[in-house]
Amino acid sequence: MHELAYAVELVDTVEAFMKENHLSEVSSVTLQVGEATGIVPRYMFDCWPAAVDESEHLKGCKLVIDYRPAKGVCRNCNSEFVIVPNHGKCPKCGSEEYDINTGYEFEITEIRGR
Repeated sequence: MHELAYAVELVDTVEAFMKENHLSEVSSVTLQVGEATGIVPRYMFDCWPAAVDESEHLKGCKLVIDYRPAKGVCRNCNSEFVIVPNHGKCPKCGSEEYDINTGYEFEITEIRGR
């Protein structure tokens, strides 16, 4: 379960941000996660309490995940489509050749603190 490693790294990143911005506490962290990363949001939520429990300033901090589907652009007809529900086939022309243009996101988009 690599989500625990990501959760611990996320805590380290937020703590560094707190120090740089002179924050005394953080109430929530919003994370944008793409489907193509292989990160399972449920597992991130399961790991989060253990990761923040080690932090003096993040106890009780809420994790919010904005999960983004993997989308591709068909190399044959140039249509954009969501990959997983279409089983990796363009719904317009049936081609299985595409370039992924979204779904690899893993970034903090918001930190609420004071």
